[in-house]
Amino acid sequence: MLERCNKELLELKRECEGYCILNDIRYFITEIMTLFGELEKFMETNAQFGDRDLVLDFYFCLRNLLYIYDRLDENYRIYTELLPDGRFMLRLFCVNPSGNLKECLDKGNSTVFFSATLLPIQYYKELLSGDPEEYAVYAKSPFSSEKRLLLIASDVSSRYTRRNLREYQKVAEYVERIVSARKGNYLVFLPSYQYLKAVREALEEREQTFSSIFQSAHMSEQDREEFLEEFSEEREDSLVGLCVMGGVFSEGIDLKESRLIGAVIVGTGLPMVCTEQEILKGYFDETKEKGFDYAYQYPGMNKVMQAAGRVIRTVRDEGVIALLDERFLNTDYQALFPREWDGYYQVRLENVEEVVKSFWEGLTACP
Repeated sequence: MLERCNKELLELKRECEGYCILNDIRYFITEIMTLFGELEKFMETNAQFGDRDLVLDFYFCLRNLLYIYDRLDENYRIYTELLPDGRFMLRLFCVNPSGNLKECLDKGNSTVFFSATLLPIQYYKELLSGDPEEYAVYAKSPFSSEKRLLLIASDVSSRYTRRNLREYQKVAEYVERIVSARKGNYLVFLPSYQYLKAVREALEEREQTFSSIFQSAHMSEQDREEFLEEFSEEREDSLVGLCVMGGVFSEGIDLKESRLIGAVIVGTGLPMVCTEQEILKGYFDETKEKGFDYAYQYPGMNKVMQAAGRVIRTVRDEGVIALLDERFLNTDYQALFPREWDGYYQVRLENVEEVVKSFWEGLTACP
C-alpha cells in the first residue's frame, strides 16, 4: 500500500516543473484511504510494538490529510512543488480561511478580534469572517502624538534593484545620525538576515559611537532573553539592536519608556516572492482583483506597524519611528497608515539628524 501511494506521488513529481496547481488528487487519496484503513486495523489489534509512537504520528498525519481533503472547496488550492533541497511536496493550501473560521465563530454568541494592526479593516473582515458588514470600532490612541516623531526617508529604498553596497551604507549612516541625536536604546528592523548582515558590516566599517547587537537566525529562548536584557542595562553609550522585520523581536515585546526610544524600519515588509505568495496572489486576483495587495502589500504593512509599535507602549513613552523607504511616500501605502500617523516629516540623509535633534529638544523644553 505504501508502494502504491509512493507510485502516485512519483507520477505527480514527474509532471511537476517548479510548482504545479492541480485540480484533483483523487487517485492518490484513494490509495491513502486504503492505507489509512489498514493502518487503523493494525493499531487496534496491536497495542504495543516497537516504534509505536512513530507509527502513531504517521497515522494522525494521514487522518489529518483526509480530513482536509474532505473540506476542499473553492477556498483551497492543491499544488505540488519541487523544493530547493530536492524534496517533493504535495500541499492542500487553504488560501482563504474565512469559511472555516466562520464555522467556529458561529458556535459562539459573539467574537471580539482585538489588535492594533487589524488594518486595513476590510481585508481582515474578509479573511476572518467573510462578511464585510461585520461591526468594527477604531479606538482612538491614548498616546500623545507630540511624544512621537514619524519620519519617512525619500532617498533610500529596499527594492531588490536597489540592494547594493551604497544603499547599505546609506542605511547605516541613517542609523548613525538618528542615534547620535539622543543617547538611548534603538531597534533597527531589516527585510532579511542577508540585509541585516550587509548593514551590520557597513556599520562595523564606520567609527561607531554606540554599541550594537544583532538577531541571529537560530536563537534559543535564552539567547532571546539575553538580547532583550541588554535593553535594561545601564550604559554610557547608546545601544542599537539589529533585527529582522516580522521576527520574534518585532511583536509581543514590551520595552517601555527609556528601554527603547526609537525604531528604524527599513523597507515595506513585503514577503519574499515564493510559491505560496504567488498562489495567494493568483487566488485574490481572481476573486477580488487585488492579488498583490492581499498577498504582499497588506501583510507587509502589518509587519511594519508591528515593528513601529515597539516604541510607544505607555502614555509616558516617547520616541522616534523612522521609515526608510521612499515607497512610504506613495498614496497607496499612506492609505494603510493608522490614523495616529496623520503627520510625518519627509527627510533626506543630510537633514535627518537636525529634524531628530529638534524633536528631542522640543520635548525637553516642554514643562
